[in-house]
Amino acid sequence: MDLLQILVGAFGGGAAALAVVAFLGKTLISHQLSLEMENQKGRLKAEGDQQVEILKARLLQVARVDDRTFELEQVMRRYQGPLLHAVYDLQSRLYNILNKRFFDTYLGGGTPQQMHYAKYNTAFLVAQYFGWTEIIRLEVQFIELGEDAKTRKLSQLRDEIYSLWQTDRFNDPLMIWAGEQRGIGELMIEKTGEQLTCKGYASFLKSFSSGHEQLLNHLIQAVQASGQIGSHSHDRLREIQHKLIDMLEVLDPKGIRFNDAARTKA
Repeated sequence: MDLLQILVGAFGGGAAALAVVAFLGKTLISHQLSLEMENQKGRLKAEGDQQVEILKARLLQVARVDDRTFELEQVMRRYQGPLLHAVYDLQSRLYNILNKRFFDTYLGGGTPQQMHYAKYNTAFLVAQYFGWTEIIRLEVQFIELGEDAKTRKLSQLRDEIYSLWQTDRFNDPLMIWAGEQRGIGELMIEKTGEQLTCKGYASFLKSFSSGHEQLLNHLIQAVQASGQIGSHSHDRLREIQHKLIDMLEVLDPKGIRFNDAARTKA
């Protein structure tokens, strides 16, 4: 039995009663419709609020990604050039050691000045590379790499080079533990205002005046000892030089700074 039948039963079937029933029916129906509309509005508002929160969450996620990308771009823009030159200088020296008999000529049989340069400058080029990679590691350690393929590739190559320096599968004196690599890198860092930079060669040489830099002294001694073994025992340096060339490809893919002729694997 519907609502109108109930009202008719309650008021009888006269014309006046029917009018009253019609009026009350309209009132009840209107009230019921109002309730339905309010319920519908409530549901729509709840769904709308939920969609708004979902949209807010998505926008915040996009904003975080954009902020992270911007920070990475800023770091790489600031340090890509110095890192590129450090990588190039080190791989070039390693190439000369492997293919041009640099150690044999200058560290083994050169003048005292040539021997000093060959030993200390080679150690400096290794330390300079550690310095710039440590600076970049410090700058990006709190930034998620996300989908930035270039930064992730650089990080991968850096880790592979770290592993090559510290592995004991090579029989040569230039084995440098990962902690020592980072320690040497830290010793090479200088702060200018709010920006980190790496010591130059002159500042590097001054580090030895007091004789207190044990890590750098150990590096110098390792370079000296490495110059006294045959070039056939430089497999570690060869693999590192190859990885440094791969890093050049990432940092300077179009060969703007250093062309293909300047990035040959030994």
